[in-house]
Amino acid sequence: MDRLNNILLWAGLGCFALSFLLSGLYPYLITDGKTPEASIRELAEDVSSDFRLLKEAYPIDFARAFPEGVNALTDPELATIAADDPRRGQSEDAWKNAYARALRDGRDLYIAEACWHCHSQYVRPVGNEVERFGPVRTTAEDNNALQRPVLWGTRRVGPDLTHEGGKRSNDWHIAHLRNPRSTSPDSVMPAYTWYFRRGFQIRRGVSSETAEREGIPADQSYPYPGLYDTKAEAEVALEKLKSSLSSNLEEEAERMFVAEGSGPDGDALALVAYLQWLGTWSPKTAEASK
Repeated sequence: MDRLNNILLWAGLGCFALSFLLSGLYPYLITDGKTPEASIRELAEDVSSDFRLLKEAYPIDFARAFPEGVNALTDPELATIAADDPRRGQSEDAWKNAYARALRDGRDLYIAEACWHCHSQYVRPVGNEVERFGPVRTTAEDNNALQRPVLWGTRRVGPDLTHEGGKRSNDWHIAHLRNPRSTSPDSVMPAYTWYFRRGFQIRRGVSSETAEREGIPADQSYPYPGLYDTKAEAEVALEKLKSSLSSNLEEEAERMFVAEGSGPDGDALALVAYLQWLGTWSPKTAEASK
């Protein structure tokens, strides 16, 4: 029995030493000294459509979290200006600067919350890993600033996130952060409720005809983008929104009102931006975006 215990002890120590060696060797291998490491700003050259949608869905907290994006225009806003308008170029630069901040902050929050502990970022070239989580990443694809430190992870309580970007919508990630069981019934992930704040929002009630036709409660309502700090701010925004509606939407304007609500804060948006980036960058995509 003592001999078996000694064997298990030394085997365990050997595995630990091997993993320690590989964890130090891999970062060295992906920085060969010949190919420059891609900076976060370079990674942000190709702004994802998911990040752009975050501004449309959460304009107030987006502006607070990413002040660099003050001149970033959403697709509906771009549709209102000419193709040669200089604001288009300014907008794209603003998007890239805001995206760079979001990726950096999101990665830092991912580390601070120990997400890497339960979610690995390494598809192992064994078994059916590729079928489960996607292709094995190359060293060139990991040669970037967001892979410092290398977030291999320590175990897989949750799925591997190497290729998480674009798999799910922003709304799915927001709902998953608020209540993981709402999207993944068997999840043991804690609810990250501190990433959500309370405030006031503009809501629009459904018409009685719609409620009857769709079989939904008559008092059902849906929020407009934006979570305001005070009721007064929300009411000012409501009046502005009503005045912008055409005359044939007067009935809809009558169904708008201000109510208490909650939504993701800037940290939540940064974390979602990082998750939606995972697995989307490679040296090839970087060349294509230039």
